[in-house]
Amino acid sequence: MRETALGATLHAVRAATALTAAEAVSWFTAHPAAAGQTVGYTFSAGAATWLSIGLDGAVEQVSDADDVLAEAYELLLFDGERELRWLREPDGRGTAVALGEDPAHLPLGRPVTAEPAPRRGDTHRRLLAGTPQQHPRAGWTTLASDRYAAAHLPVTAVGAKALTVETVEYLVEDVHGNLDVADVRTVALRATVADTGAAREQGRTTA
Repeated sequence: MRETALGATLHAVRAATALTAAEAVSWFTAHPAAAGQTVGYTFSAGAATWLSIGLDGAVEQVSDADDVLAEAYELLLFDGERELRWLREPDGRGTAVALGEDPAHLPLGRPVTAEPAPRRGDTHRRLLAGTPQQHPRAGWTTLASDRYAAAHLPVTAVGAKALTVETVEYLVEDVHGNLDVADVRTVALRATVADTGAAREQGRTTA
């Protein structure tokens, strides 16, 4: 699928100091962009956990973890316009980087945009394994499968046939005109819903 955003380029900033996962969330959400709800996931030693960040900065998740951010080794959040990436170091802190097309919507930090800045390319949707099922908590959906463990995602998917993750590529061009994918930004969770024989989509965030 091609997005028409002529001239759009990817910008990035890095937090001035190493942050804990909770501090990285606060840094990223202190001045939210006018986009969708902030959602994402963490990787820990025992699980991959999806979560949602409220407008007040509260973390919502449905796993058994006592503190999903304290246990995280990697964190990724997205709100439709921006993405947060955080990686933990041995001392429990780590580098936090925020990316987006509008520098004015990024949190305060040191600019680390590539030179030249990668320009927007194609949008893709990656299918998530499992069948969407209603979760007891509103705003959440369970992906169930005979092959994989159940996953709980912060997206409404009533009547959905599948869930996808929407991403957008950013390209660089060499002196010979060859294009390479320099980066990929996560945009949204999408629910594909059957609608009178045609497919339509619901999303938790909007690009």
